[in-house]
Order: sequence, then structure tokens, then C-alpha cells
Amino acid sequence: MSSVLLVCKQDDVIRVLADVLRPMNFQLIDSATSAGEGRRRLQEIEYDLVIVNTPLGDEFGTDFAIDISEKFMVGVILIVKSDLVDSIEEKLVDTTAFVIPKPFNRQLLVQNVRFVCQSREKFQRLQNQNRELKAKLDDLSIVFRGKLFLMEYLNLTEDEAHRYIQKKAMDMRISPRKVAEQIIKTYGKKA
Repeated sequence: MSSVLLVCKQDDVIRVLADVLRPMNFQLIDSATSAGEGRRRLQEIEYDLVIVNTPLGDEFGTDFAIDISEKFMVGVILIVKSDLVDSIEEKLVDTTAFVIPKPFNRQLLVQNVRFVCQSREKFQRLQNQNRELKAKLDDLSIVFRGKLFLMEYLNLTEDEAHRYIQKKAMDMRISPRKVAEQIIKTYGKKA
């Protein structure tokens, strides 16, 4: 975990939160005193976590949490008065934001921060795997189209077309996708 944005209208609470987070080895602990300033900071810097101590100066903070959960890939923790926890959780049910009652327990905050950070890291790994799988499927799709052109125009079987693309890729030291793209470009004009 590398960066956290603390959004709180009171400087003394920002200092307390920063003291709690410092031992967790965040590379950047930044702060904003309003939701508007927090939104601007999020446009400038990619934070891993945003902790919102409600209420803020320009709004309560719930809309801010919903907004940033939808627009940014960031973990969100909202600190609210204990009598408001249930109603705030209800409003945030469709988000990934966590709600902590205040006065907050230091240990509970640390546990929630760790959980949110670990969840975010796992989600990012899954997103990367998903991106890689989509790229592989795209490659396979193009290679398959290349094989279809070879089967149609050179009367090759699927196995022969596959071997043709693989051999050409090895001989030319390029990917099978590049070979297939060249085949599609060559024979696509005839179609």
C-alpha cells in the first residue's frame, strides 16, 4: 500500500489518523479538508485508500464516498458517529466503502485499513489477470481468422494452417498473431 488521502475538516483529527497510519508504511499520507478538495486531489494523484471523517465542511461525506467509489479504483473508509452507522451503511450498500463508528478504536481502524488494502491489491491482481486473458483470447481469435483464410484460399486443413502459422512465426521470430494479421491483410483483400 503506498498512498492514502485523509479527508477531514479538523487538523487535529488528521494528525491523529496520520499517527495511526504512519507505522503501516504508507509512502504518502496526504490530507484534504473538504470533499471538493478531496475530489481535486483524486484527479491529480492516484491514491490507494481514502479515509473520510464525517461530517466534512462542504457536505456530510456519504455522497463523496459514493462518488469516489464509482469513479476511482480506491478503497474507502468512512468514519461516522456511532448512531449514524446503520443509516450510512444502508446508503453505501452498493459500494465497497467501509463504515467505522466514532469515536473509533485504533485497532479497528488498523484492521479495516489492512483489509481494504489487501482487498484492493487482490482486485488489482484479478483485473491484471483478466486483461491478460482478454489479450490472449484476442490473439487466439485473430490466429483463428488467419487459419480460416489459409483453409479457404490455400485449401489447407486446420492442422496444416496451424502448423503454417506456427512455423512462419518461428522462422520470422514474430508472434503467431502477427503472422495471422499478415495473412488476413493479404487474403482479406480477396474476400
